[in-house]
Amino acid sequence: MVWTEEAGRRTIVGGGRYVVVQPGKAEVAFMVIDQCQGRGIGGLVLRHLARIAHAAGLATLIAEVLPENTSMLKVFEKSGLSMTTDRDAEVVHVTLQL
Repeated sequence: MVWTEEAGRRTIVGGGRYVVVQPGKAEVAFMVIDQCQGRGIGGLVLRHLARIAHAAGLATLIAEVLPENTSMLKVFEKSGLSMTTDRDAEVVHVTLQL
């Protein structure tokens, strides 16, 4: 979870998780609220998930992204991880090697 302080209260602005889908591989998903997008929070969440996934013995993270979600695709591209994609009409299948 990622939070910020607003008017003396913590507010959640993003978060993420991964779910192991087979040995060594997990599907990753995360979100950042609209007003906080473009501030590097998605990359921060992805780096954190990648670190804990690697420490847990995972080798691959996968994700499905809508083709029009170019911001999310850029987060994956800028991650520094080896990335491959497979596109079809409805979704971009992203594979990241840890």
